[in-house]
Amino acid sequence: MKRLLLTASMAALLLAACAPQGEAPPAGGSEAPVAQTASTDTGQADTLPADLGSPAFEETTEAYEIRTVVDPAIVAFDNALAQTYFNAARESLDALKEQAINDNKVAAEDAAANGTESWFRQYAMEFRFEATAQQGDIISVLENVYSYTGGAHPNYALKGIVQQKAQPEPVAIGAVVADAAGFGERLKYHLTDEKLERIYGDFSRDMVATEVDELLGDDANAGSVWGANYVLVPSTEAGKFGGITVLFSPYDIGPYAEGAYIITVPASELEGKLTPDWSARFGGEPVLEELTP
Repeated sequence: MKRLLLTASMAALLLAACAPQGEAPPAGGSEAPVAQTASTDTGQADTLPADLGSPAFEETTEAYEIRTVVDPAIVAFDNALAQTYFNAARESLDALKEQAINDNKVAAEDAAANGTESWFRQYAMEFRFEATAQQGDIISVLENVYSYTGGAHPNYALKGIVQQKAQPEPVAIGAVVADAAGFGERLKYHLTDEKLERIYGDFSRDMVATEVDELLGDDANAGSVWGANYVLVPSTEAGKFGGITVLFSPYDIGPYAEGAYIITVPASELEGKLTPDWSARFGGEPVLEELTP
């Protein structure tokens, strides 16, 4: 059976929604469930609602709030692909729902036995699938997973999926970029610029560039490993993609306070670095839109 991976284990459901380092989840087992693998076999799954202008699925109780949102543009591109995303999200949401019900029950029993307030706080999870760009037989999708399971604060994880029609697996970065080192060098350059804008204190560009080198490794590793989590962006030139955007979730390359990093390498800087099959698909300047919550 062909399978499409959803955000890999979601880092144990986003580090149990980021409990502070060294802080165990509350008693009663709030260890987070592991996200499931989505199958293109949709025979036993819920059917995608016809109206996706509002959430495709949502459910709220005192124990949990869960939601899935699928961009109608994905449905228009390939209904079966949209169904795959929807089914995958429901599996993970169902796991969180079960965990929330159990933890709420345990917390209530603990509170009654000890005469204390319940430690449980409503759990939440949302899957949002948004098309970032689409040209011909290619669509680029941003999967944004928000989660809260009682930690210090909520968290979210970003995953890029580039899909070609009639192909069961997403397009790997190696199919798009031939020169991983050249791509990685540009990625690190723009990430250094972005970090310089966010950090406080007297840091030189050389200091920040050294930090980026330590985080991403050499240029080839930066391009082939970190660059693998990517989406495509629209272009000012009709029929083209304007660049490759690499996604870094909170904690990937910095503390939570720095947030996510969304780093775009423009088409002009990709010239000579792309595979023959993809070089003609890029041109113009990137049209950038807000991709984070």
